Amino acid sequence: MAGWGFEILRSAEVADTSLVLRRYLDHCKFESLLQTQSLYFSPASHFSDEVEGYYTHRDYEHWERELVRSGFDELALSHARQAKVSLARWNRRAVLVSCWTNGRFEDARMWREYAQGSEAVAIETTVGHLRRILGPYFLIVPVTYLDYTEWSIPKTHSLQPYFCKQDRYAWEREVRIIGEMEVGKRIETPRLVRVDLPVLLRRVIISPYASSDYAEAVALMLREASIGAEVNPSSLRNAA
Repeated sequence: MAGWGFEILRSAEVADTSLVLRRYLDHCKFESLLQTQSLYFSPASHFSDEVEGYYTHRDYEHWERELVRSGFDELALSHARQAKVSLARWNRRAVLVSCWTNGRFEDARMWREYAQGSEAVAIETTVGHLRRILGPYFLIVPVTYLDYTEWSIPKTHSLQPYFCKQDRYAWEREVRIIGEMEVGKRIETPRLVRVDLPVLLRRVIISPYASSDYAEAVALMLREASIGAEVNPSSLRNAA
C-alpha cells in the first residue's frame, strides 16, 4: 500500500464520520452481499463514464502548451500524448471503486437507475462504520463535480482523477471507496472485500415499488444472516 502513497491523500477524505451513506441494490446484488459477506469493488474501466480516471481537457491542453514551450516537435508531442493516455488506461483497469451516495434522503432517480425493478433495496451505513470495518487500506472520498472544459484536477497523485467526475453526474452526490487490486490477481479483476455486515448495515430500505411480501422476505434474509439492521419502507412509496 505504501507504493500507492495513500497517506498524502488523507486530507481529501470525508471528515464527518457520522455522514450517512446509501447504496441502492437490485435483489441479485443484495442477495450476493449477504451470501458473500463482502463489498463489491469494480475496476474503474467497467464504469460507463468515458472520461473516468482521465484529467480534464484543460489539464491536457496545459501540458501540451508546456511541452511546446520546451521545444517538443510534433513526433515528441505525439509520443507524450500516447504515454499519458496509456497510463490513464492502465489506471482505469487497476483502480477499484465501491460507489455510494451521501445524505439521509432517498432519491427517486437513484431507485430508477441503480436499483431497477420492484425487488430492490437501499442499504445504509455511515462513514465511521465503513472506516472501522475497512481499516486504513481504503480511501473514502467525496466526489467533486467539474466542467471538464473549464477546470483542472490536482496532480499530487495519480489517483486524484478518481476524486472527480463530470458535472452532469452531480445529482448522484457520490462518495467513493477507493482501493487496490488484490495481490496476485489479474488486472481489471473485480474485488470482493470481506466485511462485518452486522456492523456495516445500519438500515435497509425497501424499494418504493416493492410488495409487502418482498419486505417480509428481506427481513427474513437479514434474520437468517444474524443482521439486526432496521428494515423500513421507502419514504417515496406513496409517490411511486
